[in-house]
Amino acid sequence: MNHFTRYSIASGLLCAASFILSAQPPAGPPKVLRIYREDIKEGKAGAHEKVEARWAQTMARLKYPANSIGMTSLTGTGQAWFLEGHESFASIGDAEAFFGKPANKPVIDALEASDSELRSGSRQWIAVFRNDMSYRPQQLIQGIPKARYMNVLIFRIHQGRDQEFVDVAKTVIAAMEKSNSDQPAAVYQIVSGAPNGMFLIFEPCASLKALDEGPARAEAMMNAMGDSGAKKFLKSVGETVASEESVIFTINPRMSYVSKEFAAVDPDFWTPKAAAAKPPATK
Repeated sequence: MNHFTRYSIASGLLCAASFILSAQPPAGPPKVLRIYREDIKEGKAGAHEKVEARWAQTMARLKYPANSIGMTSLTGTGQAWFLEGHESFASIGDAEAFFGKPANKPVIDALEASDSELRSGSRQWIAVFRNDMSYRPQQLIQGIPKARYMNVLIFRIHQGRDQEFVDVAKTVIAAMEKSNSDQPAAVYQIVSGAPNGMFLIFEPCASLKALDEGPARAEAMMNAMGDSGAKKFLKSVGETVASEESVIFTINPRMSYVSKEFAAVDPDFWTPKAAAAKPPATK
């Protein structure tokens, strides 16, 4: 059994992210996810982090109408991703209107000019949540503020094979139910900014130890399928998936703009200065 089937499909669908940054526990992951990807020039990671920290501070001061999580790549090329959750495409329109306000534009333009000097390229994707491909995604909400790493799995599907990939995901979900997996999953499909047939799976982890457990979960899932079911599954994967890529990211609180309620779950991580400013306990 190859790396793709043993780890990427199983582990990826076992532990994906729901980027819930609202005050009250929502019914599930945001319906729409806007993803900013920035490719960072060699030797400019530190300078880029400082600029992005100013971005986050400015968004908070100007009350930007959407929250986001910023993270930088631990593997692969130097990248920074920003994950922005929305409940509709109209919400993205509201966020875009913010940048066009005359009072905001000079500040935004100055930040963009500083940021652009540190990038070799950038891209923006819009993805929609696939509930039919997800497994107990609501259970992810409480754990997201405790995440420190994000393993992102990028699947590219052969032209015209999207529905077959959905069937593959449903097979995985059924096996997870049968093996009583306690790892929920949320899947997003890119609908703009990339060629058709691109799916993203996010694995938030409190530590990298969570990735060590992936092979054991995959084995339990494959055993739940049975011999014939597993062979059919592997055949479907080979015929459906064109490529798969995994990138591990480190979540960066300085580059993130999250709600006060979200940060309050783990203030020492999300707002370390605020946490340090608390008066010491009386002896």
